[in-house]
Amino acid sequence: MVIREGKAKKYVSRVILYGLVIIIVIWTLAPFSWLFVSGLFPYKELLSDRTTSWFPKNPTIKNFQAMFDMSSHIGQRFIYALRNSLIVAGSVTVICLIFGTLAAYALARLKFPFKNNIVMSLIAIRMLPTIALVIPFFVIIRTLDYHLIQTNINFNFYNTKINLIILYIAFILGFVIWIMRGFFLTIPHELEEAARIDGCTRLQALWRVILPLSAPGLVATGIFTFLLAWDEFVLALVFTKTTNAITLPVYIVSLGSQYIHAYDQIAASGFIAALPPVILALLFQKFLVKGLMAGSIKG
Repeated sequence: MVIREGKAKKYVSRVILYGLVIIIVIWTLAPFSWLFVSGLFPYKELLSDRTTSWFPKNPTIKNFQAMFDMSSHIGQRFIYALRNSLIVAGSVTVICLIFGTLAAYALARLKFPFKNNIVMSLIAIRMLPTIALVIPFFVIIRTLDYHLIQTNINFNFYNTKINLIILYIAFILGFVIWIMRGFFLTIPHELEEAARIDGCTRLQALWRVILPLSAPGLVATGIFTFLLAWDEFVLALVFTKTTNAITLPVYIVSLGSQYIHAYDQIAASGFIAALPPVILALLFQKFLVKGLMAGSIKG
């Protein structure tokens, strides 16, 4: 009797667990799926008051094709925005991982004054809302451009990918340092000491011992960094205005105006813009899970 009750409780707990998993999966995939389905609707059918169907009666892929049609203004802007987003997000990810990893290692292993204050300041930086620093950043950038013009230097930071990369790094680097420091704290000191006894310098021990063991953490942190830079909207909206630097979030917003909203094209471009992060997560899901679990042990 006791065995049957134990099996029944185990069965009920599994049903509840699977039910919760299904709910989370639906909650996560439903917006993504609706973007794709909305992109298949013709514009008139999507906005028609008579249409109550969840699926288009006359599905079309013209909305997706328009995003890659270089002969149209919409396609050109999308391709440029996609290129800019890849360059900015990729550059920010690489730079933040390099410098953030070195800084995190120093905070995790070295002893120096005010180390704890530095760690706490990293959290404080992440707590600042982006919108609170937009005006100071804008004043700094425009003042810098003015001085460059006065010195006959033919370069402007405003409306450039370099400007976005610098601004994103200022916000994201602290996050990378904080996360990677947690991963380094989970690695025993003895492994590093053994490497140094064998003749490795501190940097060689970092490269040959610590980083290979931190690979899941590096991948997880890299994906999160890429997502933060890929999805950022406020800074890109304020500091870009042409195809030279606009990113995908700004491009998607530009498809709407005060009077007309191209909902079909917004859905198609939004679905395509969401693909790179999803593909990254699927490709590195094993490292991502390991990295999240390892980073939660100690920090």
